[in-house]
Amino acid sequence: MSITRSGPPTTHDSRMWRVPLSGPPSSAWQASFQGGAPAGDATPGRVQFEHEALTFRTNEGDVPAWIASIDRWIVHANAAQTVVDAGRRADAARAQEQTDARRQKASDANDRFKNL
Repeated sequence: MSITRSGPPTTHDSRMWRVPLSGPPSSAWQASFQGGAPAGDATPGRVQFEHEALTFRTNEGDVPAWIASIDRWIVHANAAQTVVDAGRRADAARAQEQTDARRQKASDANDRFKNL
């Protein structure tokens, strides 16, 4: 599932900013987000995650730069999550194929000896 920014940043003190997200990010997604490239004072390591939001501290004048960086980090994290998800699907498909092969082998053995 891709995470998106679902609204504008809001604040209660013009210092701490909260950005709503479209869903709760997984820990792997958060790690990918925090692995994004810093841009000036905007660094992904300074972002804190809530259930369906993230927060960061900055001056009001720096908010647009932060949001631009956050949007890039979200794209980066979504791309990384897509790779992880594809790997999990491939692993699950391989496991299912192995299970199907074992069941078929057992069924074939049962058919060979059904008249004994």
